Formats: sequence, structure tokens, C-alpha cells
Amino acid sequence: MLEAQRQEINQIDTQLTALFERRLAIAKEIASQKYQQQLPLTDVTREHQVIKQQCAQLKDPQLAPYLTDWYRSTMLLTKQYQAHVIQKLQHHSSIK
Repeated sequence: MLEAQRQEINQIDTQLTALFERRLAIAKEIASQKYQQQLPLTDVTREHQVIKQQCAQLKDPQLAPYLTDWYRSTMLLTKQYQAHVIQKLQHHSSIK
């Protein structure tokens, strides 16, 4: 009974995983630039702008709080990854 919906969710999850991997690859590039330019890890203005823009894309505005939470979680994970990348860059540069 739920098999068709679960298969569709699985297909969506596969796409999300690929997009997540792409997102973090770009986040790694950004982390390197933040490190080189000594920029802060967090840009609150940018985060609010992204969430606002993406919520405006929703066909069902009632989903906005959920999309907001999803983006906040994604951004938190991305910043954690960037912090890890920057830490590795700092360690590498201190060895030289």
C-alpha cells in the first residue's frame, strides 16, 4: 500500500544525497576562501537571505516553517564541515 510512495521517497532521497554532496563540495571551496581571506565562518545576513528566497519559492506557504528548519539544519551541518576544513588548513599551514 505504501510501497509506491516509499519508492518515490527513495528516489528523492537519492537526488538529495547527490545534491548534498555537491553542496558540501562547494562549501569546501568557500571554506578555503574564508580561510585565505580571514572571513568569519557565519554570515547571518546571507543565511536569512537564502531562507527568505527559498521560502518564497514554495507553492505551499504553510511549509515555510519546515523549510526554514531544514535550511537551518543544512546550514549548520555545512558550517560544521567548513570549520573542519578550515581546521585542517590551519594545521597544514602550521606544519610548514
